[in-house]
Amino acid sequence: MKTLIINGSLKGEASHSYMVASRFARGIEATADAQTEVIELKNMNISHCVGCFGCWKVTPGQCVIRDDMDIIRDKIMESDNIILSFPLYFFGVSSKMKTMLDRLLPFKMPYKGRHATEDNLLIMDYRYDFSDKRLILVSSCAHSSTDIVYDSVIREFDMICGKNNYTKVFCPQGEILELDQMKPILNKYLNGIEDAGKEFGINRKLSEETARKVCAPLIPVRAVEKMMTGYWENYPQ
Repeated sequence: MKTLIINGSLKGEASHSYMVASRFARGIEATADAQTEVIELKNMNISHCVGCFGCWKVTPGQCVIRDDMDIIRDKIMESDNIILSFPLYFFGVSSKMKTMLDRLLPFKMPYKGRHATEDNLLIMDYRYDFSDKRLILVSSCAHSSTDIVYDSVIREFDMICGKNNYTKVFCPQGEILELDQMKPILNKYLNGIEDAGKEFGINRKLSEETARKVCAPLIPVRAVEKMMTGYWENYPQ
């Protein structure tokens, strides 16, 4: 089994999201004969999608732009588990991650006018059989909880993958993880993330209880609000 981590943070391995993603991958490795490979998007040459639809009309299934997306595409095709690791920036994925996602359009068949409904948001079929692959979104944010703030990200991936066709590991309160007094809580959380990875390695999915735990606040929401308010009071508004 091969796990691919695509890290969309400009902070690279120093990012909170990657810290969580790597522990989740370590859990998978502990229970399966798995190898993990990491792609740092900040080091990749990826041009923006220009909306030419050459991947549908000229070279079906292949982008007409030649750059490092060729490498990423091949790595995705070779992998069993794809972990997208990214910070939540302004209620969306990071710019590097968004650029890469736009260039994944060749994985889809041309849009033929199918109407989206809440029961069926998958309006474009996949060109390839991805039924044996698993997608895991791992993201950290500074917000006190993951409620609502990830709605736009969830909506985007519901449209890309279909509802319930991917796993979410969203970590709130990321900015306070660096505080010394938070280290015992952080270590407990990361151990839980690794255990979740083990569960995923065995079952290739998370139970409802585990899925809830990996996205739960580390400390009470009101405590985060108080800490963040005190922090920003030291800066001019």
